[in-house]
Amino acid sequence: MFPTKILLAANASDEAYPAVEAAVELANGTGSELQVVFVVSTAPELPYPKFTARERNEAFLEQKRLGGLRLLEDQVRRVEEFGGSVAVSHYREGNREREVIQLAREIGAGLIVTGGRRRPWYVRIFGPGFSTRVHRKADRPVLVVGEQGLQNSTVPR
Repeated sequence: MFPTKILLAANASDEAYPAVEAAVELANGTGSELQVVFVVSTAPELPYPKFTARERNEAFLEQKRLGGLRLLEDQVRRVEEFGGSVAVSHYREGNREREVIQLAREIGAGLIVTGGRRRPWYVRIFGPGFSTRVHRKADRPVLVVGEQGLQNSTVPR
């Protein structure tokens, strides 16, 4: 009935803090294993018409990678501050929502927890945010937690 593994999709936004707290409470309350993932987007910053611009993009990507590793460590530390324990932390590179969903399948996670917020309609016109994309594409339950608490929860159709 309860998930045996919970995957927390961490990020550096303010929406991540309530999600971390909710994931810890769920994991501790259900006896589930908590795993954390941080994905660095490796999509190139286009356009790069010159070779030097490509080199700058690669240097920027390296900075993103180092920052991502630091943020993953910070999220693990935050989980421990809330009284939880992280069984495994994962660092991935690529398309953020695709990597989270693929990892959830690989580890057999029963629940994906992520932070999110309701964006204004004029922002949503240009595309959904990360939590909405994960919510729409996942083949397992997704819990989206915002500043005011639970925002959206689904069970796959």
